[in-house]
Amino acid sequence: MRFIVSTALVIGFVLLQSTALHAIAIQGVVPDLSLIAVIFIANRNGAVLGETAGFAGGIVEDFLSLSPLGFHALLKTAAGFLAGSTFGVIFIGSLFMPVLMAGAATVLKYLLSAFLLAVTNGPGTNSLFSLSTLIEIAYNMILAPFVFALLGFFKVLVPGARG
Repeated sequence: MRFIVSTALVIGFVLLQSTALHAIAIQGVVPDLSLIAVIFIANRNGAVLGETAGFAGGIVEDFLSLSPLGFHALLKTAAGFLAGSTFGVIFIGSLFMPVLMAGAATVLKYLLSAFLLAVTNGPGTNSLFSLSTLIEIAYNMILAPFVFALLGFFKVLVPGARG
């Protein structure tokens, strides 16, 4: 059940950010809510569930974007793995850790995507030092506590919670 709910939520965030969130885009940049959701899921449930939800959300994002198939899937899977390594080690409180983890995950997402583009000679410029990158980092850091609080209401995502 936890797998189904987490995957559905990440895919739901992908659909939301690829459609409705363009209304709040700053210079064409929307927050990566699915990345934030993957971080929450992986931190609360471990790397396997984080990787799985990240891959599912990433592959849907690949189908909805012009990116090569597997590009976002790899980025979200890696985020799920890294955030899953914090399972049982880092407790996410209400403000500081969600902000820190969302910022770090977004920076790592851009580093990995720049590496992938360089290795594959892929099109596009994905610079960590661009204004759009800084806007996305800020967006994700600002929205992370709210997304974490929202996901906390889904008791099935929080092991040991009664609901």
